[in-house]
Amino acid sequence: MVFILTSFGLVYAQDAAEMARKLQDPLANIKALMTDNDISFNTGNNQTSYGFQLQPVYAVSFDEAGFNLINRAVIPIMGMAPQAQRPITGTEPTPPQASNDLEWGLSDVALQFFFSPKTEAAWKWGAGPMFSLKTRTNDNFAGPGWGGGPVFVVVGGVGNLSVATIAGHAWGEQNFSLTILQPMLFYNIGDNGWTVHYSNIISHDWNATSGNEWTVPLGLGVSKAIALGNFGMEPLVGYYWNVAHPDGAADQVFKWAVSFLF
Repeated sequence: MVFILTSFGLVYAQDAAEMARKLQDPLANIKALMTDNDISFNTGNNQTSYGFQLQPVYAVSFDEAGFNLINRAVIPIMGMAPQAQRPITGTEPTPPQASNDLEWGLSDVALQFFFSPKTEAAWKWGAGPMFSLKTRTNDNFAGPGWGGGPVFVVVGGVGNLSVATIAGHAWGEQNFSLTILQPMLFYNIGDNGWTVHYSNIISHDWNATSGNEWTVPLGLGVSKAIALGNFGMEPLVGYYWNVAHPDGAADQVFKWAVSFLF
């Protein structure tokens, strides 16, 4: 009985570690639903704003053609304080309101498609288009609107360190032009699914006024993958300081998330 329980524990740990590695890989051949929740401090007139994203992932393997197609969507829901700004939207702060109440709404949905050659090498890459859909509830939640651009991914790692980077540029309505860079560094602690990481989006708005072009977050997060047979989940928490940010955007952000791997 002790041998059986010990063996079960080892398999469970290995499955958790494997699931953690897959969730760290933007080019993994997986089906998953990821969430990303932000509590943004000192936005607008020093008020707290909120962001919630649903990120479904559905990868399709084309074995004969020798590549995977990874389909991703980002569905952003926001709770914004008056005169607050979400830096990733690349827009001016929301206008003053009659009250200090939060305004909740849906921003523009983003779709990403990565074509990635199949390989056994330690490093791999993917590239493809991304599109923006004009789904905003109102103009206070505006992103690119109807638009799009190219997106690229590089994934690799050494030992317990996993590395990935997503880079892209989006053009949209009203001269929208935003470059994003999402570096991801994961240090996997042993084989139990625990991870310490950096994962956030650096952005540059090409049409912003002087001093408001960059958003640069620095911080760390911690996550734990949990294997449940063929199903897995990974809760995550993190804290970031925006060492550069536009007027009205947060200077500090608490992030929490739960990802589900099917």
